[in-house]
Amino acid sequence: MSRFFGQRAFYAVTFGQFISLLGSGMTRFGLGIWVLRETGDTTAYSALLFFAVLPVGLGSIFTGTLVDRWNRRVVMLAGNTVASLSTLVAALLFFGGALEIWHLYIVLTVNGIANAFVIPSMEASVPMLVKKENLGRAVGLTQLTTSLELIVSPALAGILLVSSGLGFIFIVDFVTFGACVIALALSAIPQPASDPDHERTSLLGEFIFGFRYIAERPPFVYLMTLVTLAFFLMPGIGYALSTPLALSVADERAAGLIRSSFGAGAMISGILLTAWGGPKRRMYGVLASLAIAGLASILIGARESIPLMAAGTFCIGVTFMFMFGMNRVIWQVKAAPEVLGRISSLRMALGSGASSIGVLVAGPLAQHVFEPMMAEGGALAGSFGPIIGVGDGRGMALIYIIEGLMLITLVAVSALTRRIRLMEDLLPDQTPSVNVKNVN
Repeated sequence: MSRFFGQRAFYAVTFGQFISLLGSGMTRFGLGIWVLRETGDTTAYSALLFFAVLPVGLGSIFTGTLVDRWNRRVVMLAGNTVASLSTLVAALLFFGGALEIWHLYIVLTVNGIANAFVIPSMEASVPMLVKKENLGRAVGLTQLTTSLELIVSPALAGILLVSSGLGFIFIVDFVTFGACVIALALSAIPQPASDPDHERTSLLGEFIFGFRYIAERPPFVYLMTLVTLAFFLMPGIGYALSTPLALSVADERAAGLIRSSFGAGAMISGILLTAWGGPKRRMYGVLASLAIAGLASILIGARESIPLMAAGTFCIGVTFMFMFGMNRVIWQVKAAPEVLGRISSLRMALGSGASSIGVLVAGPLAQHVFEPMMAEGGALAGSFGPIIGVGDGRGMALIYIIEGLMLITLVAVSALTRRIRLMEDLLPDQTPSVNVKNVN
């Protein structure tokens, strides 16, 4: 029997997902440390990160169609259950002394596909639970919980790994999964009314319909292109090079500080959105945030300074997550609720795909192109060396500067493009229509 409705249901589900995220984040961190301890191979560790990201994007290609067809609360329950069962397999193998690295690749793939159902289901449900004027704050709250997970789960996992071991972290993960299930079971999530003019077709047909829906609205095309390219640059290339760049200047503690500074910035962004809701002109917020993130990227590469790197990374955490929140609200307000699941999945597929490609190209680009060019006597050492220095890490620093300039250029082009700058005027707001027979 549902006990939470409307905004109370949103708070309950968000809290349950946050608790579950803490457990999942602790497990991911613990497994990463386990891989490094077992192999000492950073390539295996990078592959672990790759399998944690790519399946979400690939799986989301078609999951949005199913999310729009099925009961979204049931989808979230099923997705969380499958993800938990995949973790259970890893736990049983670990306790039995049979866990191998390739097992984790399979587990993470299953986990990612399950999350490809959960994430668009949750995102598409928010406009059905929260009033339009409160969507900015709602998105801020979800981003705040995500940011807190980025900060809290590694710290807790580190403590538990030392005191109790990886096995205890698995147990904690299952307990947090229970909190998520209880929250979903007690919450009513309305289903949007179906479009009477839209005839249901095959999964491929529905997927094409989602693409067509966006293609028929050029401002959406421009926005999706801008954000996808930004994801390739920042969460992709920038994320992959942040730790190696920090280690070229200092030690592992400094690298940890850099990673934590992004989470702290993201948390500030979540608090800001929760309290404020963002500007009325959300597209202006997207463009301004990306421009500042580009400047911060240039700051990171400008000097061999851990404080400057931490400050730049913190700024990227604030601005990029603020952009992400404003972008999400624009889609929730401007896209029809009955197709929001498909559209959310398309956005997730493009974002995850762009980030994955960025992660893959960053290493070879740094190791084989820019690092040799910025070494003593390298092809670019004479041009950029007097400005940013030469030697270990300066090639990666130059990549940060270039990606910052590229991001600022993207913003400038977008600001000069009427269909994206004024997209909130060109597209009408959508009002959710609830199927009263399917409120659960």
